[in-house]
Amino acid sequence: MTDRDLPPAEPAAVTLTPIGRIASDYPDKFGIPRQPGLASAARATLRLLPPFDDPLAVRGLETFSHLWLTFIFHHSPARWTPLVRPPRLGGNAKQGVFATRSTHRPNRLGLSLVELVEVDTRRGVTLHLRGHDLVDGTPVLDIKPYLAWAESRPEARSGFAPAPPASLPVTFSAAAEATLLAREDGDSLRDLIRQVLAQDPRPAYHRKAAEADARRYGVRLRDVDVRFHASLADDIEALHVVAIVPAAPAA
Repeated sequence: MTDRDLPPAEPAAVTLTPIGRIASDYPDKFGIPRQPGLASAARATLRLLPPFDDPLAVRGLETFSHLWLTFIFHHSPARWTPLVRPPRLGGNAKQGVFATRSTHRPNRLGLSLVELVEVDTRRGVTLHLRGHDLVDGTPVLDIKPYLAWAESRPEARSGFAPAPPASLPVTFSAAAEATLLAREDGDSLRDLIRQVLAQDPRPAYHRKAAEADARRYGVRLRDVDVRFHASLADDIEALHVVAIVPAAPAA
C-alpha cells in the first residue's frame, strides 16, 4: 500500500484567539449594510486586547488609509449550510455558501475593508475606523493593511452582484428632525441613518409595494431606535423616518 492509497487525514483543529474587539455604531445586526463602505458615516473603534495591545505591533500602521479585518460572525449560528439565499437575489434563489458572503459559514469567518481614521496608542492600542459593517462586540482575529495596487482589480467579475445595491430615498418627519437638531452628533447621525436606510434593511420578502404603508420597522443605531416605514409618492418608494427615540437598555 502506498501513501496514495491511504485515506486522507482528518484536518487538525485550529484554535484562533481574538486580538481585539469592536465598539460600533451598530448595537444590533439588523440594519448593518451588507458590505463595508456603503455607510461611510458608520464609526467604530477596535481596541486591541493583551498581549496584542503593544504599540510596537501597530508601528507604521498610521501610514495606511484602509485595513482588512478578519473577524468572527459571533451572532451567527455555529451550524453552517451549503446553500444560502442571498438578499441581492430577493431572498428566493439559492447559491452555494462559498459563492456568497453569507454569515452561515463553516468557520463563521468574515473579512471587512475599513477606513483607518486614527491610531491611538496612549493607553494600549485603539484604532478608530469608519465605513465598517461590524456589529458591536465583534471579535477581530487579524489586521492587514490594504494595498490598492495589489488588491483593486477593476476588471474582476462580480457574479450576481455586479454593482452596488440600488439606494432608496430617505425622508425624516418633523419630530425626527427635531431630535437630530438637539443632539451634538445630529449631523453625523442623520448621515448614518440615511446611508443605512437607503440600503433598505427590510427583509426581502417584505419589500412589496402593496405593503408599503402598512408595516413599521425599527433599527438600532448608536444609542437610539430609529422607527421608519415605507411610503409611496408618484410611484417612487421611499423610507420615512417617523421617530428617533432612546434605545431600551440591553437585557
